[in-house]
Amino acid sequence: FAGYRQVDSFGPDEEYSSDTEEFYVTLDLGTVEPTLLPSSSTYRLVGLDTPTPFLQLSGSFFRGRHDTLLGSELLFTEGKNDSERNTRALTHVGVTERRIRFKEVQLRQK
Repeated sequence: FAGYRQVDSFGPDEEYSSDTEEFYVTLDLGTVEPTLLPSSSTYRLVGLDTPTPFLQLSGSFFRGRHDTLLGSELLFTEGKNDSERNTRALTHVGVTERRIRFKEVQLRQK
């Protein structure tokens, strides 16, 4: 091939950069049965890097599409506040401008 050359071995790893990009994506399930999420102990998310990812929660299947938000969403984790009773402590985790909107679908055999 023009512009390419064959190599028999690669050099040391420090010659190569392993730049990984990390970003957050929120998942929007829309209107689902209120007991679905609390009753699902596991989930399966397939094709996250494709235009139409699929999500399985218990026996329900969802097809998604990627959206870019107009603004940003701030993401937090919630923990217990030991100093004050009945309050929660929030810790900022990140920011996202990406969301996957899911819609429940019925899967059929071909």
